[in-house]
Amino acid sequence: MVATFFYPVYMLLGFIIVVIFVPKKDLKEYFTYGVILRGLGDLVVVAIYQNLFQVMWFQNAGIFSVLGQNLLSPPSWILTIIIYLHFLPHRKVFMWVYTLAFAAFSVGYGYLVRNAGLFDFKPWLYPYLSFLTFLLWWVIITWLFCKTSTLRRDSLR
Repeated sequence: MVATFFYPVYMLLGFIIVVIFVPKKDLKEYFTYGVILRGLGDLVVVAIYQNLFQVMWFQNAGIFSVLGQNLLSPPSWILTIIIYLHFLPHRKVFMWVYTLAFAAFSVGYGYLVRNAGLFDFKPWLYPYLSFLTFLLWWVIITWLFCKTSTLRRDSLR
């Protein structure tokens, strides 16, 4: 039962947070970053770690299983990045703490999905190597967003 509803409940909570906090006018840009950097990125990283290196794998996805991946994982990450980018601090010191916290959150999320029976991995992958992977991922997302986003430039004026 938990496995069936984990991703839909997570997505519903993420959607509620997005609707409450993210201005409608900004949503398109955040969504674009989410799709490109996290949604598609999730597919690539999962393909590398799951299909190439076989150190992690999705399981028990039921009707949401597509090519060995959980169909609801990328949209969950898209909502997460929208929230992440919207609340990204402007001061560098806070930005680094925030990014480290989201890398730790991502590791915790991996454990949560594992405990729900939807995901598993080799014991040596979590928490250290996965933390470094997530940290690199969040740093790249943060850097690209700060360098290219009109939302970021407009808010600094």
